[in-house]
Amino acid sequence: MKSQKKAFTHRELCYKAARYLKNKSLLPFHKCQYVFCELERYGECPDALGFASGSGTQLIEVKTSRSDFLSDKNKRWRKKPEIGLGSYRSYLCPEGLINEKDLPDNWGLLWVNENGDITEVVKAIEQPCNHNAELHLLTNIMRREGVKPKIYSYKEYLDDKEIKNDINDDFL
Repeated sequence: MKSQKKAFTHRELCYKAARYLKNKSLLPFHKCQYVFCELERYGECPDALGFASGSGTQLIEVKTSRSDFLSDKNKRWRKKPEIGLGSYRSYLCPEGLINEKDLPDNWGLLWVNENGDITEVVKAIEQPCNHNAELHLLTNIMRREGVKPKIYSYKEYLDDKEIKNDINDDFL
């Protein structure tokens, strides 16, 4: 009996993309410290978006079908890359689904084989992105994760504790 090739679901590939950003990343030596997967929001809903200290944001869009990839170019943030998320952007798909000639300018390409191994086919190139939307996304995530609105001060003085308490009482 012939063994069937593993066909990954969109969700499985989103998790693989997130792990790729956390463990390897689209940029050498710039692994993402914070990675978000399949974030539901108004506007662009990234499959995997990572924040790497000092190197910007990295976006991976997962495609499991050719028709899904072809319809992606009609999204307004693809037509105007400067309003999209991610300083570096790549597609992740099963081997051969998308080819280098199909890519939008500056996009990278990652292929996943039936064993789940990811290969970088085309390296992503930095491009303009919407930093305001990325900041909005971060504050949204902080709220969802229960980070309380308050003033954060990281410089300590001996008599500072009472002042900090007074400042943050306003938010309670």
